Amino acid sequence: MKICILTPRFPFPENGGDVLRINHIAQYLKSKGHQLCLVSYSECIYPDIDKAVALYDAVYWCKISRWKAYCYSLLYFLVGKPLQCGYYYSSRYKKILKHAIDMEKPDIFVSHLLRMSPYLEKLGVTDKSVVEMTDALSRTYSTSEKASNFSLFKYIYRIERSRIKKYEAQVVQKFPKVVLVSSQDIDYLKTFCHEGASSLSLHTNGVICLPHPDDKYDPRKICFVGNMRTLQNQDAVFRFVENVFPRILREIPDVKLYIVGAQAKKNIYELSSENIVITGYVDNISDIIKNSCLAIAPIYIGAGIQNKVLISMACGLPVVMTSLTAYAIPQLVNGENCMIEDNYDTFAQAVLSLMKNPDLRNSIATAGYKMVQEHYNWNQKLEGYLDW
Repeated sequence: MKICILTPRFPFPENGGDVLRINHIAQYLKSKGHQLCLVSYSECIYPDIDKAVALYDAVYWCKISRWKAYCYSLLYFLVGKPLQCGYYYSSRYKKILKHAIDMEKPDIFVSHLLRMSPYLEKLGVTDKSVVEMTDALSRTYSTSEKASNFSLFKYIYRIERSRIKKYEAQVVQKFPKVVLVSSQDIDYLKTFCHEGASSLSLHTNGVICLPHPDDKYDPRKICFVGNMRTLQNQDAVFRFVENVFPRILREIPDVKLYIVGAQAKKNIYELSSENIVITGYVDNISDIIKNSCLAIAPIYIGAGIQNKVLISMACGLPVVMTSLTAYAIPQLVNGENCMIEDNYDTFAQAVLSLMKNPDLRNSIATAGYKMVQEHYNWNQKLEGYLDW
């Protein structure tokens, strides 16, 4: 079949979990013999077309206009619709999409994230479309009140939460298949999506494991992985640096924290010191983190499965995480294949115990690696993606 995939961000470079996921979905569909057409926005004038055409059979795109995006966001705000749907509305994109459909004549459509599904509704193709919702955003936004800072983000999410919740219910009812990555999000949506709940489908994330994780590591290096444009990752970094890291520094003064992720803003770079390294975007995350003693995932807001956990474990690293992070990965067992702590002091103690005890560190790292290797293969998780 010919499959048309609509994305709000150009999927190269792979600088976030969202584009990483949609590209793996595309690779899976391609492996099944389907032809793929990409219709995407781009934030830059010259996106990496060469990488895109290596995966997608046809590529159509347009640059997002910031001022038009803000104008439509304001308009959608005034009429009570989700701001993000307004931000990603464009008559030019709609025109390009119609041209792509005329040229490629797709059989199936995939909306990457909720914000692109209005185009499929307007085109009247909901009956042959998959909505790759990934996360239940209204659930994510409901936790944003716990953010330690970022009052503007919290205000926007507070406005957006009820609008997104209403639109999520509409999408679940209208589309034949809506994909999420955690069973917790599906259970949450079922509490208010009483009509059409049978459309909800679970296809969690996968990961590519390093074939032979390096036994040699830097006992003084810890890492955090995540795209720094998101509120949950910004909140996690600031919480850790302000409340946990000083406790670790008191016992291990030469420890180094690597914050690995694209789109870091000025306030993140201001954290740089002799003990904190901000890498920004890197071509290969594994190359940067694989020699770390451990990874951290101190997530206190958000929902869904965390790629940072799967990626770190696939590199052979033990991960110290909060219970919110662990919730979406049912195979995690505290003290066996990970360490789960919510309190700042016990989180610091868990990190220190792994840094000071190589046997414990290696035991948890090995168990975590085996867990993701056994349970989080991409092809396994995406099997039947187009079935409904």
